[in-house]
Amino acid sequence: MPAKERLDLNEFAWIAMESPSRPMHVATLLVYSLPEDAEPDFLNQLVAHLRQSTEFVNPFNKILRRPTPLRPYPVWERNYDLDLEYHVRHLALPKPGGERELGMLIARLHSNPLDFSRPLWEYHIIEGLENNRFAVYLKMHHSIVDGIAGVRMLQRSMSSDPDDTSSPALWSAPIPEELFEDKTTTSRLRRALTGARRSAASATHVARQLYDTLKAGINDKDPLLLPYQAPMTIFNGRIGGQRRFATQNYDFARIRKLSKTAGCTVNDIVLAISAGALRRFLQEQNALPGRPLVGGIPVSLKPKDDQSAGPAVSYAMANLATNIADPKRRLEVICESTRRAKGVLQDLSREEIENFTAIIMSPNAMQTSLNLEGRTPPVFNVNISNVPGPTEPLYLHRAKLEAMYPVSAVTHGQALNITCYSYNGSLSFGYSGCRDSVPRLQRLAVYSGEALEELEATFLPDPGVVDIGTAKAARGKKASA
Repeated sequence: MPAKERLDLNEFAWIAMESPSRPMHVATLLVYSLPEDAEPDFLNQLVAHLRQSTEFVNPFNKILRRPTPLRPYPVWERNYDLDLEYHVRHLALPKPGGERELGMLIARLHSNPLDFSRPLWEYHIIEGLENNRFAVYLKMHHSIVDGIAGVRMLQRSMSSDPDDTSSPALWSAPIPEELFEDKTTTSRLRRALTGARRSAASATHVARQLYDTLKAGINDKDPLLLPYQAPMTIFNGRIGGQRRFATQNYDFARIRKLSKTAGCTVNDIVLAISAGALRRFLQEQNALPGRPLVGGIPVSLKPKDDQSAGPAVSYAMANLATNIADPKRRLEVICESTRRAKGVLQDLSREEIENFTAIIMSPNAMQTSLNLEGRTPPVFNVNISNVPGPTEPLYLHRAKLEAMYPVSAVTHGQALNITCYSYNGSLSFGYSGCRDSVPRLQRLAVYSGEALEELEATFLPDPGVVDIGTAKAARGKKASA
């Protein structure tokens, strides 16, 4: 990475959205069990060890420099002298150190914006969690990371060997240089010329797909949804700066078994669980609209072997069928909607998907630039994302990673975010919401467990027999604030 580099359009958009009421950082909550033979000062030693790791890889060494009269655009500048006592923090939960206390702390930490005079990340080690556990809360600005990139970075900082104590600190874990895009002026010009040739060849393809999509979107008989076809809900107004957070954790085998039995994908089951919970949550508050809610589904453009940081995301729209009481019919509508949405993108290249998304979502960009979000109809109602994670157990200096939960960003017009991570046979949901707009967020987490049970009762031949950990996972493990 050069000493200074311009922000690309995606990075600039996330930075431009930042405000006191809308901090645009994302985070991951990791829960570890202490080694059985851990010394009383194990965490003190771990913090001291991490603070001694003073080699910084991209994006942990990037600091934002605002425009100046002589340089009317922001740039990233490489920083070699980070204050690790600031970035790496050691906290403790109040007794009894349960899931509720943890959820309250995470909600408060997630409400605090990052310091833009420093590299845009924080790493909090939290002790005092019941059952001989501790937690790590990693916060990074969305301009330098997305969900998949964040999971892959975390994975590089841990080991599959339970006895390994040599894992590098997260900010020192090496990333092959070839995975980083060259952003020098010469390379930008070269890519621009190459892109112009490609664009000329693909413009017709994108234009044809846009025409077909817009035509389908206004056809009532076609399940394809367009932006701004969502009803207004309590989730789609203006937000404040304070956050709520709740979690649920399920045995992934339950989700996989249900998807196979119902003939759909795991993502469809995630959407159906969320839809069932949202329907009940809104009904309870007499706020369920007559039209179905629309979910915004992030679609990663990164190939499986891409370990680089930085966001690379498109969007699809899914009908959540929250106006349908029958869970079987609701899932059928969701599956039909997602299959149709995937069909729009499947024949496009990555570059074509980026261009297609930029055009189809351009009204949202206009809405954002005019600060109209939350004052005009929403592009969709709620962001629902499923991020694949490690499939084997991981260890941080012999401490076993038990669960990992996403803590996502919310924004004006999108006061609720539902994201889940898969890890080592489990699926963990993180519910992030505006404290003022989404009251009693923990109930949504509870209702998700009940929505899963409802789907099992509908589709499984014997709903009383489910996979390992049924009694434990039926309600899920939850933390809330």
